[in-house]
Amino acid sequence: MKRFGCLIIGGIVLAVAAWFVWAFLRDRQLYTHIDGIKTGASETDVVHELGRPKRVEKCGEFWGPFPKEELEGCKQEYFYASPFAPLLAQYYVVWFDANDRVKSVHSYSSP
Repeated sequence: MKRFGCLIIGGIVLAVAAWFVWAFLRDRQLYTHIDGIKTGASETDVVHELGRPKRVEKCGEFWGPFPKEELEGCKQEYFYASPFAPLLAQYYVVWFDANDRVKSVHSYSSP
């Protein structure tokens, strides 16, 4: 029975350590690849560089409201968050136009 308890605790410690490694690598991927996303890049290019977004919404839904002029021509936004958010508040938003091309890239963080 004692051995079983040690296995359970070891499994939990291993799972937590694996999550931290994944979170660190994911955070690093977002941080290093966001600058490579340029206006006009395809939706496929963005997913290839940054991975699947945490959320897909209409432009301005998450961080809005934005002025109408700024939202003009924007079809949807991909929302990416650091795995450590909201503890380390780092968020990235990519806006796409009607042709599924990058319209703009925004980075938000909290001090």
